[in-house]
Amino acid sequence: MTYDMVVLTQRAPDVRAIVDSMVAAGETLRVRGGGDGAVIRLCDDDGRPLVSIESAQRVDVEGEAGRLLGERVDAGLTVPYWWVEVRASGGDAQAPVLAHRFADALVGRLGGAVWPPGGPETAAEGEAR
Repeated sequence: MTYDMVVLTQRAPDVRAIVDSMVAAGETLRVRGGGDGAVIRLCDDDGRPLVSIESAQRVDVEGEAGRLLGERVDAGLTVPYWWVEVRASGGDAQAPVLAHRFADALVGRLGGAVWPPGGPETAAEGEAR
């Protein structure tokens, strides 16, 4: 099972922000494309995908992220903003941590929010309830 996240950024993710955030996730990770260029995968040394990052989608409807993810997730964001889906492989315990490192770094550069907030430990606690 994958660990899915959404990164909402106030500014459009550019190449520099994406690359710097991938480095923040893990300097030794390998990069591989997928989905006809719509997906970037961060892989381990054996080529196994750990984190998949989808192309950013522009959000022009105020409250849309809140409607889909829950109230307040888009608090402080003004339209337009950008929605980036990030998926961590379920086959590696470190993958959610790497995904959060990427997401947090991207938000740190562009402003915004990460859903679910917190870290993978927080999400695991929520699933156990």
